[in-house]
Amino acid sequence: MTYFDTSYLTIRWNEEGGFVEMQWKQFAKGDEFRQGLDMGLNLLREKKATKWLADLRQLGVVEKEDQVWSNENWFPRAYDAHIKYMAIVVPQSVFAKMSMNEIMRKVDNKELTIYYHEELVEAKNWLALQ
Repeated sequence: MTYFDTSYLTIRWNEEGGFVEMQWKQFAKGDEFRQGLDMGLNLLREKKATKWLADLRQLGVVEKEDQVWSNENWFPRAYDAHIKYMAIVVPQSVFAKMSMNEIMRKVDNKELTIYYHEELVEAKNWLALQ
């Protein structure tokens, strides 16, 4: 079920696997980036879900301000919403991988199990088993 769809992001509820699925289609920053993550978080809460798939292959570099916002604002709210598992399909760009790594190295892994995948199908299969 498609929950949110724009030129830069599609958010779906994966009924079969029981997870929020975010597919970034292109670079997003500022309000677009933050609205996208917040819409996904709204769906996580609505479904009382604990699993999240982030397909970052096309996202591009996350700007520094959005990295800080993700770590200081979004992740604490995601923990409050009981997120437990996150599958990440890694970006294709080396620079995008670096910005993703900068965000994720500051994430408290005690509350969240994170696995990185090269392929979308691998990420979906892993999440479905959690």
